[in-house]
Amino acid sequence: MDSLRIVKFLESTYPNPPVSLLSDIGLDIESKGRSTIGPAFAISIVPRENLILSPRSQKYFRAKNEAKFGCKLEDLLDKEEKIWEGVREKMEELSQLMKKNGGPFILGETPSYTDLFIAASLQSARTVDEGVFERCVEFAGFRKIYEACLPWMEKKD
Repeated sequence: MDSLRIVKFLESTYPNPPVSLLSDIGLDIESKGRSTIGPAFAISIVPRENLILSPRSQKYFRAKNEAKFGCKLEDLLDKEEKIWEGVREKMEELSQLMKKNGGPFILGETPSYTDLFIAASLQSARTVDEGVFERCVEFAGFRKIYEACLPWMEKKD
């Protein structure tokens, strides 16, 4: 994913007007989120994601991910409840950290790269499975960021 590299380029190339794309708290939230919630997302999303792909893509996706996980995609779902229960406390910690500056964004009233990363991840989960999305937005920090970013997710033709 090149998003972070692009953000750094934009901030250094176009410093005015200043936009708080990167922050220490944002990078901390991203790092903790990827390491703690990332595995739960993978267990829940990957098997379901295969179901929305074209038949040709499903074949490739299944082969690639079954090799990666070492099991059939459907077998990943057997681990789902246990892994989500295991990350629940970390989700709450992240949610509290997200609200540290009063919201609705991580930096308070100013949106950042991390807010968009979180909102995009949640929207992606929602596209694949509403239940996975709901597991995340039951935590207020995640819900606030998602709702605050909705204007950027509206389709504009």
